[in-house]
Amino acid sequence: MISVAMATYNGERYIRQQLDSILNQNVQDFEIVVCDDCSTDGTWDILQEYQSKFPSIRCFRNEKNLGFKANFEKAMRLCEGEFVALSDQDDIWKEDHLKTLAETIGDRDIACGDAELIDGEGKLLGAKLSEVDFLYHCPKDYRKIPLRIFYNNGCFQGASMLIRKSLLDVALPLPEGIDYHDTWLTVIACYSKGFAFTPQVITQHRRHDMNASRRTHWPTYLGFIHFKRNPVRPDRLCIAESVKTRLQGKLNRSQLQQLDHLSVYYKNRKSKFGKFKNLVFRFLNYGSIYTTHTKFYIEW
Repeated sequence: MISVAMATYNGERYIRQQLDSILNQNVQDFEIVVCDDCSTDGTWDILQEYQSKFPSIRCFRNEKNLGFKANFEKAMRLCEGEFVALSDQDDIWKEDHLKTLAETIGDRDIACGDAELIDGEGKLLGAKLSEVDFLYHCPKDYRKIPLRIFYNNGCFQGASMLIRKSLLDVALPLPEGIDYHDTWLTVIACYSKGFAFTPQVITQHRRHDMNASRRTHWPTYLGFIHFKRNPVRPDRLCIAESVKTRLQGKLNRSQLQQLDHLSVYYKNRKSKFGKFKNLVFRFLNYGSIYTTHTKFYIEW
């Protein structure tokens, strides 16, 4: 069975549309677990209405506001299925969302699909999630995905993921120093049984503050040279250290070296020679970090 874990907070505007899209899946062996984080609008009343109509829906209301990460963690812990699919409160799922992920995951810990972007009114923005933030293609070898996340940015959306419950036994509780639960889950999966990505669009992901002309851009020179300042990200260091702790005794030498290198990389930035070594490192791992061969990126 698949469990759908949904975290809600003041989502009355879109929650019906999302619940309907989940209930309309072309596979039916699933439950929906919803944790509401003390909504002050009509979200809880809507959830109670759906729970009374559909036995597969279980709703829980927090006694105090936990925040989105802790609320998602609570929802995941309450799931009873062998697999857990994460759901935002304002997206719309394609009817084959769960079927596609179940067919993709194989023996991996996580499967993830692509999403097309919509605005607050549900209008298509003419872009897929894989096209924004310079994700032109994903590293085919999941062991290289952490390089993309550690030295660039996160590229996989939790709301399009299916997670093996056994991974959550290791990944939870969420480390306190992380920014996003889906980034943490992606990385620890890559150091465990692996991560599988399908380019098939399975979600309509709502971007309330974005339209087709407001995409992320790096400063550009000559049309193909892009510049970016990559700041120190304490949460990435937290992720690396937490992986070593949670998977102690299960990591091979190459994996440990990859995790240890992140702190070395940040220390290198304090000297000119260190910056040169980082430049060489990025060049040698260019395809994994920037996931594109059509443009040239320079960081300083």
